[in-house]
Amino acid sequence: MKIFEWSFSENFELNEEITIVLGTFETLHLGHYELIKIAQDLKNTYPQQKLAIMLFSNSYKNLFNNEKKALQTKIRLFTLFNLSFDYVFLVDINKDKLATSHADFVQNLKLNGIKNVVCGPDFKFGFRKLGDIDYLKKYFNVYVANERKIQKQKISTSLIRELIMEGKINAINNLMIEKYAFITNLEKFKFKFPNNLLKLKSGIYIVNCVIADIEYHGLIKIGNNLEDEMDNEIYLFDLQLIPSKYEEVFIELEEAIRFINFNHENMITEFDIEVTKKWFLK
Repeated sequence: MKIFEWSFSENFELNEEITIVLGTFETLHLGHYELIKIAQDLKNTYPQQKLAIMLFSNSYKNLFNNEKKALQTKIRLFTLFNLSFDYVFLVDINKDKLATSHADFVQNLKLNGIKNVVCGPDFKFGFRKLGDIDYLKKYFNVYVANERKIQKQKISTSLIRELIMEGKINAINNLMIEKYAFITNLEKFKFKFPNNLLKLKSGIYIVNCVIADIEYHGLIKIGNNLEDEMDNEIYLFDLQLIPSKYEEVFIELEEAIRFINFNHENMITEFDIEVTKKWFLK
């Protein structure tokens, strides 16, 4: 999978016909999977075409109200790699890019060999969101995915964000293409929760963890001490060496054991460890 930094003006000189999935994709949930399935079906129909997706590395809302990400960019790229995309057009959004006209956006798609476009029913683009599906249809074959709902509620990034703040890992994992995860570094089994990431509710969570390509299992504490950014801890079974603080650690969450509401609850207990052991043995 190749990743291109895209500001809506580059000619990547790919010289190939491309199907692209358009959206911002702050998360990658089952609603988005409807788009991806259409794109994969097109790939099967036109195997000579390459499969691409547009991805915003940050939310456009971040420009105006410092909104934190729901998922790190690297986590989303891992998912897209697993979904067999050929290209990612990665957009680091800023005010200049938001000023790109809908006409210029379409012309750049044409310049880069886009033949098929897959998007959601409410997709809009360009300055003041003047571009819409009808405009895209003038230049491309356009395929529009249906919305996915759960209990009559649209599956959306906003819903995922609410669930993150509530610590509802089971619900999040049921709505995401891949399980909720983040990347950090360990310092003697303590870690910072990524500063640019929407913080998970304080609590104890069962996790899978990958360090230097080896998978471990255990639990983490997301602490409630707002004044100590290292008030987060990991406990892993069968880990014999302390990882380097420079080693990236991939932490995937499976389930919440309990939430931390008071200071005396702000620790990993033997009870938490036993619950985790039983969970992995079930």
